[in-house]
Amino acid sequence: MSAPGAAAGALDGIKVLDLTRFLQGPYATRILADLGAEVVKVERPGGEWDRRLRQAPDGYAGFFTGLNRGKRSIAVDITTPAGRDIVKALARECDVVVENFRLGVMERLGLGYDTLREENPQLIYAAAAGYGPLGPRADEPMFDMVAQAVSGLSDFVRTPDGTPRLASRGMADSAGAVFLATGILTALLVKERTGRGQRVDGSLVGSCLAMHTAEVTIALHGDEVKRTQGRVTSTSGAFRCEDDRWIVIGATDTKVWNGLTTALDRLDLRDDPRFAKSRLRERHRDALEPILEETFLTADRDTWVQRMRDNGVPVAPVNTFVEAARDPDVLANGFVVEQPDATWGTVRTVGNPFLLSATPARVGDWTPELGADTRELLTHLGVPQDRIDELAADGVVEQAQPAPEPPDSPREAEEVGKA
Repeated sequence: MSAPGAAAGALDGIKVLDLTRFLQGPYATRILADLGAEVVKVERPGGEWDRRLRQAPDGYAGFFTGLNRGKRSIAVDITTPAGRDIVKALARECDVVVENFRLGVMERLGLGYDTLREENPQLIYAAAAGYGPLGPRADEPMFDMVAQAVSGLSDFVRTPDGTPRLASRGMADSAGAVFLATGILTALLVKERTGRGQRVDGSLVGSCLAMHTAEVTIALHGDEVKRTQGRVTSTSGAFRCEDDRWIVIGATDTKVWNGLTTALDRLDLRDDPRFAKSRLRERHRDALEPILEETFLTADRDTWVQRMRDNGVPVAPVNTFVEAARDPDVLANGFVVEQPDATWGTVRTVGNPFLLSATPARVGDWTPELGADTRELLTHLGVPQDRIDELAADGVVEQAQPAPEPPDSPREAEEVGKA
């Protein structure tokens, strides 16, 4: 729900029941919350493990905070008959239900797609899976690193000595979240046009493959994987600078190559017939790369960044996440934002990666305390107060003190995004 006075969100009026954990599912539903949907996160009493995952020594739970802002919270034990009844009642009022349990778990609980669509025939039911709903291993457990291995991604990004590795922690989960959210948005559009709900199945493995469509297609043509294992070309990739920081450049065509040789003050390279054309530079990269490496070691990173920019060479410093969060373009576009927090006052986190002029994404909403909305949501469903007290006493639900209300007016993106 948007704060009073806030611009309308693209998904204002859409209600989402979030039964997800870990990264793939919560990130997908956080995208929907950012876009204005009312997302109700269902957790077990005591809270999901996510709230304690990778906590800092001071207790800050950045993993949970980054994936659950803008949601409401209800704590329900869905393994109990009374808890399942609550979920069914909530599903009757929702447009979307999202879950990422192993295949078959929701069905065994009596909360699968076929059951919930009887409660709500127009329901969109989204399941975030590892492999997908079909195939011999559909019901096996799946984690991010397993999906990277199965999809071929860990092989593609092998180290120069040939060791398979993770492309990045959470790469498969994050890709899976984005594609799951895309599927949900597509289903919402279909529902708007036809009035029909449907099931949406996401996949970590499928998302990893989709994120590398070009490379997979190239590999399948000759059944051979073309790995870079370092720089893409002799003049495109990372170089170490004098201050032991790194720079990335992309210099392939003649115009940019001429700019690079000017920026490096190495016009002799431009005149060298071995390096006159891009195909020749690749043929002689064993000679060219050491020269470039030695030259970049003669000045610090910021000096080279400026000289590259001055000469039209695509360039970037290799930033840490902390450095990226100070980048003026990152801040100007609201890609890193501040949001209020009941415990920490404000916290910095990631904003929305695309901008909507008429229905901007919502940023700066609270990450909910566990069970902050339990009593209010149950009251809305018509559950009497004494029955809520009984459910709490029996451990079926949990009610926490709600976080303070967010400010009446959202801060502008440039204010919210200040480091």
